[in-house]
Amino acid sequence: MTTPTLPTIAAGARATKSIATCARFLALAGLEEMLQGEGRYTLFAPTDQAFNELPPEALAALENDPAQLLATLQYHILSVDRELSQIRNGKLSTLEGTLLSSSVTDGGMRLDHANVCGSSLRCANGVIHPIDAVLFPGFTPPPLAAQRESPWSGRRRASRASGALPTTLAQAAEALFQSPGSPPPIGSTSR
Repeated sequence: MTTPTLPTIAAGARATKSIATCARFLALAGLEEMLQGEGRYTLFAPTDQAFNELPPEALAALENDPAQLLATLQYHILSVDRELSQIRNGKLSTLEGTLLSSSVTDGGMRLDHANVCGSSLRCANGVIHPIDAVLFPGFTPPPLAAQRESPWSGRRRASRASGALPTTLAQAAEALFQSPGSPPPIGSTSR
């Protein structure tokens, strides 16, 4: 019995229907030759649906600007072979030269704003992980939920605050625990 030979990342991308657009762009950008070579790589491959969700002008800009296409695709590639179980919360160094944010979530692995989806493909020179969004260098994550206004942050919306703004620390502390329309705490004077 012979062991089947694994395809290279370039061949694996071409053979996987759900990432056909990514495979076409890899060839267009001149990265296909590198991804069929001897190096070890990890490709986070946006699915065809991820490319289809881009605004038409963004997709056209990628196709018509070779430098932008190359930089964008290199941002999806690590120069090391990493299974998902080997990736932790942190930053990953990409071929493009900037860092990609990775985080392990309850739903799986998140890279910048994209989620790993589908099955990973083990290749002779690395691994392909399909993702549900196209990544762009320079991505800035939105503020963490704890930093945005929330009931737990201690900050209140101006529309919910009743009456005048507190002028003393005691009034400010009291305002934090009093919801609009509730009676004043025992022993306090009404405003």
